[in-house]
Amino acid sequence: MRIGILGGTFNPIHLGHLLIAENAFEQFKLDRVNIMPAHISPFKIDTKVLDKEHRKKIIELSIADNPHFVMDPREIDSDSISYTYLTLSDMKANNPEDELFFILGADSLKTIKNWRNPQIIFDNATVLAAVRDNDDTDDLKCYADELKALFNGNVGFIKTPTYDVSSTDIRRRIASGESVRYMLCDAAIEYITDNNLYKEIN
Repeated sequence: MRIGILGGTFNPIHLGHLLIAENAFEQFKLDRVNIMPAHISPFKIDTKVLDKEHRKKIIELSIADNPHFVMDPREIDSDSISYTYLTLSDMKANNPEDELFFILGADSLKTIKNWRNPQIIFDNATVLAAVRDNDDTDDLKCYADELKALFNGNVGFIKTPTYDVSSTDIRRRIASGESVRYMLCDAAIEYITDNNLYKEIN
């Protein structure tokens, strides 16, 4: 199977995340996309995040109507920092016949060479970078060429419309009593409201 992996803190997951995953699914003819929330991101060790059970539930509600998205709890249910190289190694070891496609934003493509064990990441997966309408594609292709030279890394580009929304802004808007309609799925908004979540700006 051709498996996409979209990881992140997802605090909370929003329509921008899901749009990237859907475009990856379609453009790279994937069989499914695993939406994989992190327990503790190595980039956000000191950042306060919503309880994992709430984050998982918001993801489940947000992808409930999409049969080719699944919520993968392997990182969020662990007690350790969520390192991509370990996750991909584990997935490949358990299902060596699967082709793995690790989905990230264009900004992360520029820094992935500095992640923990990038060689292992590229040994186990093709990296797919989401390219928005306003991204410098020539610049990104230079980074892809560098990764090919350094790690024999395979990089693909997901064409996705610019959708200027962030989890940080969503949390701020909720805490300030502003609307987040058309930023989150309706079921996610209802759950957040019913459980009185994100009432403090963080």
